[in-house]
Amino acid sequence: MAKKTILVILLFFTWGFIFNSVNAEETNNWNSESLYEKDDTPVVTITVYVLRDPTSKTTESMSVDYVDSYTIQNTNTQDTVQAIKRITGLTVIQSGSTGQQTSVFMRGTNSNHTMVAINGVAIKDHSTTGGLHDIGSDFIKHVTAIQVVKGSQGTLFGANAVGGVINFITTGKYENSISTTVGSNNTKSLTLKVHKYINNHSISFTADGTTSDGISVAPTGTEKDGFDANNFTLDTESKYDGFDLRTTIMKRTSDADLDSGTSDDLDYTSKSDMNLYQVGSKIDNSLGFSNFTFSRTEYDREYVNGTEIDTYDSNSNTFIFTNTIQNEEIDFTPGIEYEQFDGTFNNTGSYTSSVDKEGNNASVFLNSNVNVGEDFLYSIGIRHDNPSLFGDYTTYRLGGVYTVTNNFKLKSNYTTAVKTPTLYELYGADSYGYSGNANLQPEEAQTIDIGFEYKFNNHSLDFVYFDTDLDNMITYGNSTYSNASGKSNRHGAEIKTTSTINENVFLRNGLTWTIAQDSNNKQVTRRPRWQSFSAVDWILGKSNNSLEYVYMGEHLDIDSSTYATITKPAVGVANFHTKYEVAKDTNIVLSLNNITDKTYERPDGYNQDGRNFMLTFKKNF
Repeated sequence: MAKKTILVILLFFTWGFIFNSVNAEETNNWNSESLYEKDDTPVVTITVYVLRDPTSKTTESMSVDYVDSYTIQNTNTQDTVQAIKRITGLTVIQSGSTGQQTSVFMRGTNSNHTMVAINGVAIKDHSTTGGLHDIGSDFIKHVTAIQVVKGSQGTLFGANAVGGVINFITTGKYENSISTTVGSNNTKSLTLKVHKYINNHSISFTADGTTSDGISVAPTGTEKDGFDANNFTLDTESKYDGFDLRTTIMKRTSDADLDSGTSDDLDYTSKSDMNLYQVGSKIDNSLGFSNFTFSRTEYDREYVNGTEIDTYDSNSNTFIFTNTIQNEEIDFTPGIEYEQFDGTFNNTGSYTSSVDKEGNNASVFLNSNVNVGEDFLYSIGIRHDNPSLFGDYTTYRLGGVYTVTNNFKLKSNYTTAVKTPTLYELYGADSYGYSGNANLQPEEAQTIDIGFEYKFNNHSLDFVYFDTDLDNMITYGNSTYSNASGKSNRHGAEIKTTSTINENVFLRNGLTWTIAQDSNNKQVTRRPRWQSFSAVDWILGKSNNSLEYVYMGEHLDIDSSTYATITKPAVGVANFHTKYEVAKDTNIVLSLNNITDKTYERPDGYNQDGRNFMLTFKKNF
């Protein structure tokens, strides 16, 4: 850890020594959030602040990607899985087609190293073995954007943000509309969005439902495994003199048919409900402003397989208070955060397992951004957590940006995070002799990344190299969990480019190279060394069109029958989307996915969609 800290500091001051005498051009805002530009104007611009450091400077040194509502709507994107496959640095593994359980490996870290948040507050299902939120159940037509922050972010987001954070943004305004979708496998969807201003109040309501017969998850199966998902979201915002109040209420249900991964299972189903309640306020004061946020998340899941019924329940209450003090050169945000949580699950049948426990965590933090002259921006942070179930820990952050010219920026970060033990790892038990280990301590991660952003003519290039060390890893053996000795390493590089060919043609490309090794320097499973995304967007008359190619390279996996380690071949899938304006307030969107009808399993034993189409009719009012 000390070596990496010293290296980052030396890099920052080396930049200052080398470039201090350079007459940099006047800096401008870096619009990395835009899908592409049309007539030199961003089609979509998103401004999302990190809740625990609510200034726009926070993420300038970081690798941050966005999936905006423009992309979601105009590519017939149904769920989170389809949306984030376009983002560099992410490996998304879904155990079957839409609606099935999903794991995300960010920058080669483990699936339980990706934190999921809504409006900046973590949502954790403490009733699961790994403490994971399953994004395979998230259907996202209600979100304004998905923010993906890559790298260890413990100071800004708290525990489990080891590989990074997937942050759903629901707050925001949108056009009133109703849309209906039909597609392959008897897929049907209906979405209603209503937004209204009433004096100084803003009210946004979304209701959407999607159902499908699906495909057989088992590669040799014949029974289709469908899903039925519904979501209701209500956002409000009220503005008064020096005081803002915002609320979010979300109710989500997702039902799915399941298979075992090797053959049809005719009576295996899941039902997953999640409720979210958030209230927040911003109060101006003489030094800056204060933010208070309360968030409650409720999970209620049930799995039925014949006569066996497994139930999982979890609740989390989070309180966050910050006060930001700022001027033109410096801002700093001290704050406190308190989380209370519980988790209960019961597995029945030939295999029984259970947990019934609760806990809490109190933390204090300080984040700051400092401008040094016109060219340097430093971001620093420290956070101390005091959990009730295991030892306390501290995380740090040091980031920097140097603006060399108007079109060229250097950036680097040193960040840390922890992955905390789950209730099951600490206190679980089952009928095969497993017993939890109450003495477990958090896993630790230290990440360094260095990169640059460069704009030239009508092109942009974003490059970053990352290196993450994982220590104190929680591993299973001898019917329990323990903290392993030795370090695991993840390192690699990400490259993103965008090009404006002319006013009607645009290119987007992303390439990720990742080496993910365990403490014995062996490549881990389900993390390919090479992944890429390419797209060409073009405007033709009243239509906006996109042709995409998503590539996942060769990687190791676990055989679903023998459990041996095997090599899975590379797979590339092409998709086409077109949006046509029928009238001023009416359009249709047609998507043809997996154009070449690739047949593949990811992971092994779990079938993926073949060629399929989606057709959406949307009316604004």
